[in-house]
Amino acid sequence: MSDRARVYKTEGLILRRRNVGEADSILTVFSDREGKFDAIARGVRKARSRMRGHLEPLTRSRLMLARGRSLDVFTQAETINPYRNIREDLERTALALYCAELVDRFTIEHAENPGLYDLVITVLDALEAGAPAHVVRWFEMQLLALSGYDLQLDACASCGTRLPEADTLLSPSAGGLVCANCRAASGGGRMLSVRAIKVLRFARNADIETFAALRIDETLAHLLRATLSDMLQHIAEAELRSVRYVDEVARLSRGQTTRSPGTVQ
Repeated sequence: MSDRARVYKTEGLILRRRNVGEADSILTVFSDREGKFDAIARGVRKARSRMRGHLEPLTRSRLMLARGRSLDVFTQAETINPYRNIREDLERTALALYCAELVDRFTIEHAENPGLYDLVITVLDALEAGAPAHVVRWFEMQLLALSGYDLQLDACASCGTRLPEADTLLSPSAGGLVCANCRAASGGGRMLSVRAIKVLRFARNADIETFAALRIDETLAHLLRATLSDMLQHIAEAELRSVRYVDEVARLSRGQTTRSPGTVQ
């Protein structure tokens, strides 16, 4: 007989949902103790379902589940944080969905990862409290480090030589900044200004409150967003669906179309 309890409790963030049948939904949850898993919510789409409001994507909830043969089944749910301020703002919703997709892409099922759980809750709490959009850059840098993909920003990622304080190429395939001599063989990337490089280094070491206080202009914010998006999609070996949504929402908020900056082939 298995030593796993048939019924268990956990806390988790609802990452995404897909509907099945007339009233059921399969939800992907990222939990503090259980890692990432799928479970089914029976009848959750019915108007009288008691769990309906507690199992929405981007909701942090206390959960009770019963183990099943193929999928565990939600039996109770209670909201910890519905992130209402995020939901009421299109740009924050897009950023939160992007963070949720990154968690989904950078985790495997039932692999406990409390550090990443704390990290995503920290960035969502910050967005909920009104932090600027660039805190997502902090989240991306922390995620890369936590996942074993810490960017090489202090020396050339290809040859290891010390980098001068000058505009420098960040290459996804090299895993960081590359010097002028290694640029041709680096596989392309984006040229980063000295300011952009300093911001990335700061994101790696600062806490989220300190990083949120930085003043980052629109051009620099767009360059950093595009650069880290390139890096994360290279590592994930797949296009992140929410990237285009984040970019479109950002363009709408500016009321203009912005060309992708700094691309080097």
